[in-house]
Amino acid sequence: MTPSKTTFTWETPPELWRGLKPSAAWKGSVVNLYIAPEPAGPMISVSEVRALADRGLEGDRFFRESWAAAKRPDKAVSLIEQEVLEMAESEQQLTIAGDKTRRNIITRGVPLIELLDREFMIGNVVMRGIRLFEPCAHLEKVSRISGIFRALENRSGLKAAILSDGVLRIGDPIALQAAKKAS
Repeated sequence: MTPSKTTFTWETPPELWRGLKPSAAWKGSVVNLYIAPEPAGPMISVSEVRALADRGLEGDRFFRESWAAAKRPDKAVSLIEQEVLEMAESEQQLTIAGDKTRRNIITRGVPLIELLDREFMIGNVVMRGIRLFEPCAHLEKVSRISGIFRALENRSGLKAAILSDGVLRIGDPIALQAAKKAS
């Protein structure tokens, strides 16, 4: 049974994606991890964090009993490419520290568009890419970086559902989940 696809008006259509481009052999990893205990509070850098299936990251503002029950599995965790931050800084003459993006996981070497609608692993945690998304006005207000909205437009990151419990760590490899064999 295939899960129904919910489309949100604030999604980035894949054809407009300006992040890393897909490549045949990519090898990615986690370069930073962040949680924010309060909705508009500062992001806190952590070296590891416990991920719980359908709930989110322990200690994060988006940690809940069940995102599936709320019909919002895309709220569990967010990722952004370090390369996007570097491109945006160069193009917009801005300095964008990872915590200012309000994303939980900063990746390197991972074209996030490759994870859209697919299962992938970060370390030993299985996730599923739900949607590419746009920055919001709240990001500009909370980050206090004028121009961050434009800098991240059409490359603001990937929202993902957490499918298995585990601990995420800086340096963890990121890879597509092996295809399941039909029985």
